Amino acid sequence: MSGTYDLAVVGTGIVGATAVALAALRHPGASVVAVCAGAVHDGSTARSLAVDIPAGRTGRQRALARRSLDLRAELAPLAPALNAESRPAYWVLPDGGAAAVDGQLVGDALAPCDPARGAALRAVFGGPVGAAGTGLWRSAPATVSEPAAAVEQLLGVLGGGAPGGLLGAGPGGPAGGGPRRDLVEGFAVRRIEPGPDGLRLVSSDGGQLTARRVLAAPGAAALDGPFAATAERLGARTKKIVAYRLRGGEPGADRPLLVLDEPDAFLLPVGSGSDWCYSITSADWDCPAERGRLAPDPADRKLAEAVLAEQLPVFRPEFTGCRTGTDLYLPDFAPLIAPLDGLDGAVLATGGAGSGFRLAPAMAEGALALLGLA
Repeated sequence: MSGTYDLAVVGTGIVGATAVALAALRHPGASVVAVCAGAVHDGSTARSLAVDIPAGRTGRQRALARRSLDLRAELAPLAPALNAESRPAYWVLPDGGAAAVDGQLVGDALAPCDPARGAALRAVFGGPVGAAGTGLWRSAPATVSEPAAAVEQLLGVLGGGAPGGLLGAGPGGPAGGGPRRDLVEGFAVRRIEPGPDGLRLVSSDGGQLTARRVLAAPGAAALDGPFAATAERLGARTKKIVAYRLRGGEPGADRPLLVLDEPDAFLLPVGSGSDWCYSITSADWDCPAERGRLAPDPADRKLAEAVLAEQLPVFRPEFTGCRTGTDLYLPDFAPLIAPLDGLDGAVLATGGAGSGFRLAPAMAEGALALLGLA
């Protein structure tokens, strides 16, 4: 592709799409291109559940979560799917464990679940909620977003339309004048090289484009290609994400999100019937990022059933499906926002550690700041 862009964003998951939108909003005269290895919705973002109760394990994570709340409000007119739905949120916590969780929350504090709501929850699940030695608490409501729709809306600043192919009006820019804004699918970046006009991105099929700055947001694929050296040096590892689809219990539109803190799992109601998304923390580390090589295994199913049997002993739902993905973790569980080794003007932003949707706005802003575009 001819010409030199002001910014190239590699990856069209939630971090990359947010970076594109923020750059376009704050620098309306900048030319921007976003590239992705496959189709826009091939990555883990489209398979995530996008449930957000602002929180963080560390002070840095909490600061990013707090900043992301402000940025989501700024982006809401452009991408209303970032805040699609609000659900009441309840937590099953070990006795004496509320203080530790409360210290991680950004915003309203935990409060004990009132007896009436406890009885309603027991009716939903047909019996006790929580194992012996646990208590039931409530937090501020959770925001439930629509990941695929949010990405499409954020990328709507490119080429004046929704994604779905090669967008943009070519080297002359959009029809109304203004800067060039393009989306290129099927551009798997294999090399990033300094050149006379900026950084040259070379794809697996030999395609090339040039940009003065590069923001790489490849998600779990950071351990591949030109991002691998930086990600490996900083200790990044992949981990499987497993979310089952269940059907069971008392139907209703007011069913809450239920967080099972000690096993690190949650149940998210889907619609007004009796369907649920059930997310568990898989024990499968260092797994491939490619969707075609990733699948649930018997150990995942055994863990999922054991957690339900312990925490919701009467709840016996039907397993109706499973969705898997990969996320990237750093040793301190904080996101990776750092210059790419050996490349001036290139930054890597990844490592959401299961909280990528929640932290994406602040991650994107931090990466843009390193590029002088905040």
